[in-house]
Amino acid sequence: MSSVRLASAGFAFLAVACGGPRLVTVPTGAQPAQAVPIKVDYPPPPAKVEEIAIARGSGGRCVWRDGHWDWTGGRWEWQDGRAVLPAKGCLYAEPKLLWTADSLSFYRPAWYPDPTVSPAPKTCIEVACLPKAGSAPAEAPAPSP
Repeated sequence: MSSVRLASAGFAFLAVACGGPRLVTVPTGAQPAQAVPIKVDYPPPPAKVEEIAIARGSGGRCVWRDGHWDWTGGRWEWQDGRAVLPAKGCLYAEPKLLWTADSLSFYRPAWYPDPTVSPAPKTCIEVACLPKAGSAPAEAPAPSP
């Protein structure tokens, strides 16, 4: 490897390690106590690889929520990941499978109030993070010079 390539690779590593662009994801927590499992016939396929698109011009408010498989009563259906504006005081419970001796249960992903926040928010809904008119989505924010 030439010294120029080695220096470029080292610089790229340092830029990422020292605060280069990084993906910020939704605040997560365990499934809430009131979550109701759904009996499923078989486990989902492996997760799909997704292109992560975060809107520029969101002021860093957008975060990424991964895609997941959802049980639709007889089969698994992929739900795409997307950029969202997380509601203040809310957490996201990721999908969960639970095996027991005689069944397989699926817990759907859900937004719910963070139990450590007081007063708790009245609602926790997912809001899509849309780009401003005329701005294009990007994979990650551009690094600052």
